[in-house]
Amino acid sequence: MEKVNASVRGTNCGRRGLLSGAAGAAGLLAFSPRPARAKGRLAGERVVFASWGGAYQDAEKAGYCDPFARKTGATVIQDGPVDYAKLRTMVETGAPIWDVVDVQDFFVFTAAAGGLLEKIDTAGVDTKRIDPKFVHPYGVGNMVFSFNLGYNTTAIRQGHAPQTWMDFFDLGRFPGPRSVRDMAQPMLEAALLADGVQPNALYPLDVDRAFRKLDSIKSHAVFWSSSSQSQQLLVDRSAVMGMINNGRAFDSIKKGAPLAISWEQNLQAGDYLVIPKGSKHRNAAMALIDEMTLPENQAEVANLMALAPTNQAAFKFIHADISPWLSTFPENDSKGIMIDKDYWRDNLERLTEKWTAWKLS
Repeated sequence: MEKVNASVRGTNCGRRGLLSGAAGAAGLLAFSPRPARAKGRLAGERVVFASWGGAYQDAEKAGYCDPFARKTGATVIQDGPVDYAKLRTMVETGAPIWDVVDVQDFFVFTAAAGGLLEKIDTAGVDTKRIDPKFVHPYGVGNMVFSFNLGYNTTAIRQGHAPQTWMDFFDLGRFPGPRSVRDMAQPMLEAALLADGVQPNALYPLDVDRAFRKLDSIKSHAVFWSSSSQSQQLLVDRSAVMGMINNGRAFDSIKKGAPLAISWEQNLQAGDYLVIPKGSKHRNAAMALIDEMTLPENQAEVANLMALAPTNQAAFKFIHADISPWLSTFPENDSKGIMIDKDYWRDNLERLTEKWTAWKLS
């Protein structure tokens, strides 16, 4: 069990709901200061950046978008939360309103194969700054995070903190609602670990076994579809424990919420930056992604949200009290399990349909 309180800089930027179509695009709010727009190399350009909302997107705005706007004069517009179905529809109808999108690693492979993304122009994006394992022809990794077992400390008896996914599924020892990610990935992995499957034997997933295990908590499940919801469900005790990513837990705890997480069996994944096929602002979008690879900028996001950078040079700029919160911190990494993005590339659509059917059954 790990509970850390940290005092770090934050932002108070509000979030906007998902906007689509011409009317939505016209109503988007720009955040780039007017003087910068007047004299930068991209003055007059605008880029719509879509991410996951809440504290995470606030950190991305502060660490990536604001410095980019100041340097280039471009207008950076915030939108989200990301919805993969909407992104696909935008591209297929030839009207993408997003220019740079923060997506999970497995989606890069799926979307690239489906012709939904622009190829990364390495003349405009210095991919050599990034750890090679986070570089894809159609996307650039910008951070690494983990899904952890989180819990409300006022709802759990002192000295009896849950540690593993087996505890998450134990309604006898830990009664009360569970916050469950409304997605097969990585809930199926968590269910199999709870059922005794060893980490090195997870893949290929025994899907039927995982759903049988999920059946055991289905009547106690409170589903969340956004990371902000995963925070709120635990903060207000709508769930006594749940799946939450380490950065969101960190954000709540630094604000004084009675939450804690376990690093045991943390499930690790990465986010990538992509450009939807047909973006009307492709060059500016490439320039924004390049800005997001700079070590100082990735460190700023890490310091605000405890999300590990993909540029190794960023670690020297990360505050000492933040490092133990990173999923790649040696002690945390030693307990972690990397989600198999290749498996999900090949099985996402099929298992999403099965997940939806299970929820409705």
